Amino acid sequence: MPPHLRETTATGLVEIVRRSSRPVSFSQILVQATLEGILSWHRTLRRYLDLLVQGQLLSVHEKDVGSVNPQQLYTFRQNKSRLWTGLEALAVHGLNWDIPSNDLYPVLSDIAALVRATASSNREDPRLITGLEDALAYELKRDMDQETGGTELVAALLSTRPADLAYLVRRSDVLGIGVTIRRLVEKIIDTYASLPDDVDGRVFLQTRERFLKIQRLYTTRGSIRLLKSPGRGNRGTGLVDRLSLATIVSAAGKQLGVTG
Repeated sequence: MPPHLRETTATGLVEIVRRSSRPVSFSQILVQATLEGILSWHRTLRRYLDLLVQGQLLSVHEKDVGSVNPQQLYTFRQNKSRLWTGLEALAVHGLNWDIPSNDLYPVLSDIAALVRATASSNREDPRLITGLEDALAYELKRDMDQETGGTELVAALLSTRPADLAYLVRRSDVLGIGVTIRRLVEKIIDTYASLPDDVDGRVFLQTRERFLKIQRLYTTRGSIRLLKSPGRGNRGTGLVDRLSLATIVSAAGKQLGVTG
């Protein structure tokens, strides 16, 4: 889905439908949304409603009203959106590793995750794939629960492509791994502060160049300060502590295609 869909707008539209004691038509939602200053363009509303239906927060059914196009009526369905995450979600966001095919599993999440989700390319089985930050947090949590080795893959992506660090920290706090994600990012920062032992110098320099650009972006945005904020949940910190600096560099190198 387009990245500029807003959590507050989606939340407001869900509330309009939730408050109604009967199914609400598209035009009724548009009128109320305009009155409340939520949005006023019908094409934008269509995109939001389609997303909310696909995420299973709302349901829609059609009513024949004698015109060419049937009337669409919306009702509130549930508080949590249904999304899909896993290694395939990381691949959607650029993971450059060989992974098992169809490694996706469903999760119930909130509207913040829903508006960041992206539609799968499989038209026969359309699914909403978690956004980058949600996919990273869920994969780290899965490694905590099942020892899948996913922490190395999370480190590879965090070392080589920018994320919305503020949202990643927020999502990790919700999942109870807030301390863990902060420690992982800090460890990546420490990795590139100086050349670790037993690391290929060429790989280190290439991956360091990439990560320093990401680190400067976080500094410019001010989000890097959040790493020092109190986190919620320290499950899995041992896995991060055991992740060697050499492994982080090697994983980043593999992600960039500069090492096998």
